[in-house]
Amino acid sequence: MTSIKSVEPSKWQEFLADFSERNRGRRARFEIFGRTGDFAEEDQEGHFQLVSVDGQTVTIDRTYEKRGREETMSDKLENVRGIAVQYDTDNSEDMIEFADARGNLTALHFESNVDGSS
Repeated sequence: MTSIKSVEPSKWQEFLADFSERNRGRRARFEIFGRTGDFAEEDQEGHFQLVSVDGQTVTIDRTYEKRGREETMSDKLENVRGIAVQYDTDNSEDMIEFADARGNLTALHFESNVDGSS
C-alpha cells in the first residue's frame, strides 16, 4: 500500500537535498492536475538530477538524450505552497508533489522500484 506524507516548509531545503541524492538518475516525468479537474502528462521523460527550492520557487533538473548527446531540462514551479511525497509499497519514493497557490498540483512521477512502471 502506498502512502503520502507532507513535508513541513521549514524542512523543504534539507529534505529536497536529501531527496535529490536518493533519487538521482531515476527516470521521471511530470503529471499536472488542475484545480478544475484538468490533467496532463508530459511526453518527454527524463532522468532526475536535482530539485531545489528558493523561497517559494522550486527548480527541477532532469537530463535526456538528444541526438546522441545528454541535454538538461530545467523546470521552475512558482508559488509553491506545499510539498508531499508518495511512497511505494517498498517504501521508496514514487512521486513528489508540489501544490501551488492557485490549487494546482504538479507531480514528478518516478519509475517504480517495485514494478518498473513510471
